[in-house]
Amino acid sequence: MNEQPEPRSVRVKIYDREYALVTTGDPERLRQLCAGLDKRMREIADSTGAVDTLKVAVLTALSLGDDLQRVREELRRLDNAVGRKSLSCISLIERLLS
Repeated sequence: MNEQPEPRSVRVKIYDREYALVTTGDPERLRQLCAGLDKRMREIADSTGAVDTLKVAVLTALSLGDDLQRVREELRRLDNAVGRKSLSCISLIERLLS
C-alpha cells in the first residue's frame, strides 16, 4: 500500500507577500522554489519597471514558460541525437558480429 506523506503547511514569502502553502513533498524544496520565484519576479520587475504585482507575476510566468519550452526543445533534440547515435552503434555492432 502506498501511503502519502502527511500534508504540511509551509510559510513562504514571495514578492513581499506571505503565503501558507501545503505540500506533501519536501518543505525545503518548496522554500527553494519560492525563493527562486521571488528572485525571478524581482529581476523581471527591475528590468521592466513594472510595479503592479499581477503584471510582474504574469511576465514572470511567461518567462518561466519560455524557459520550460526551451528546455523541452533541447531535451527533444538531445533525445533524437542519442537515438541516432544508438542506431549507429547497433548497426556497427551488427556488422562486427556478422
